[in-house]
Amino acid sequence: MTGDQISEEAATLRRRLLFQSRHRGVKELDLILGRFAEAHLAGFGMGELQQFAVLLGEQDPDIYDWLVGRVPLPPRLQNPVTQRLLTFTNREKTTL
Repeated sequence: MTGDQISEEAATLRRRLLFQSRHRGVKELDLILGRFAEAHLAGFGMGELQQFAVLLGEQDPDIYDWLVGRVPLPPRLQNPVTQRLLTFTNREKTTL
């Protein structure tokens, strides 16, 4: 794959992840994940985008429970992206 193909693939993935983040079906997640995606996706490399995609593949009630601290994030999902999301979520809670 050339650099241009990788860049186009990353751009396509960013658009898809942004859409998925804003349209979860649960308004609270739409707000949290949508704001996070708007703030961070542009700076993510392909590996980070893929980590975020894995998280978005999880069930909405599970994601919500992890983000509000009701249930700990499973080790299989612990990575720099989810850590950044948890930090972002905690900061958002204190500013609301």
